[in-house]
Amino acid sequence: MFLASCVQRNDYPYGNNGNNGNNGNYYNHTTDTSYQNVFDEEFNGGDHYAWSFTDPTDSAYASISNGSYVYVDYSTVQSNMTVVNTGANTQGNFTVQTRIKSNNIMGLVFGASSSDNGYAFYIDTAGNYSLYKEGTGTSASTTIIPSTQDSLYAVKDNWNVLEIDQVGGNWTGYINGTQVFQMAARTISGSNFGFKVLPATVGYADYLVVKSN
Repeated sequence: MFLASCVQRNDYPYGNNGNNGNNGNYYNHTTDTSYQNVFDEEFNGGDHYAWSFTDPTDSAYASISNGSYVYVDYSTVQSNMTVVNTGANTQGNFTVQTRIKSNNIMGLVFGASSSDNGYAFYIDTAGNYSLYKEGTGTSASTTIIPSTQDSLYAVKDNWNVLEIDQVGGNWTGYINGTQVFQMAARTISGSNFGFKVLPATVGYADYLVVKSN
């Protein structure tokens, strides 16, 4: 069970109004001093975490260019996922935030490991969001929250800020600073975070920030 709701966070400076980080686009939990571990990838400069790849078999590639992570999947059937080890403690409280856009469907992946693909918080060009438990090599992905319309708060065909907070045993999902769901947290196996694009998607990520205890 999950609780869908729309609660606006008034302290959320999205767009280019924030003062935190190189790109200045995200809300930072600066008042929460319990988050001692911070992973901040702004995609400005070199590729320090091996985000880039080329896979001609799946007609997919990704690279860092002009301050963004560019993720391209020209396949008609094959999804692609890229994650990196952030060192986050996902057994306690944590927060992850990114700013993404695509021409189809792109997701924020969290809680993955070498043996588990974790979870993905998706948004499409129409402003619909969903949450999936991602499959492994031997199991398919399963739906946690089906595609849900959020036309009031998600920007269609443009950049959107996605955030997942794990606090007190609950997951809370935000789009552009507005809470769109809350549910009991599920088991997380790792500290790998990143992105997934569905077939026929060209996606962009502006940053990825993960904070944990």
